[in-house]
Amino acid sequence: MKQEKASPSERTERLLNQLIHPPASPTDPAGSYTGRPTDPDECPVQDADDL
Repeated sequence: MKQEKASPSERTERLLNQLIHPPASPTDPAGSYTGRPTDPDECPVQDADDL
C-alpha cells in the first residue's frame, strides 16, 4: 500500500513544530542544560555547577 506524500504546507508545519517544540534530549534527561526535561510537567532546576 502506497503512502500519500505530504503537501508542502504540511511538511512546513511539521518542520516548524519540530523547531518550536523539540523533543527532550536523551543526553540531558533532567533538562538542566537544555531546559527541556523528559517529563514535560517537570521544571528544570539550575544548581551551582550550571552557573
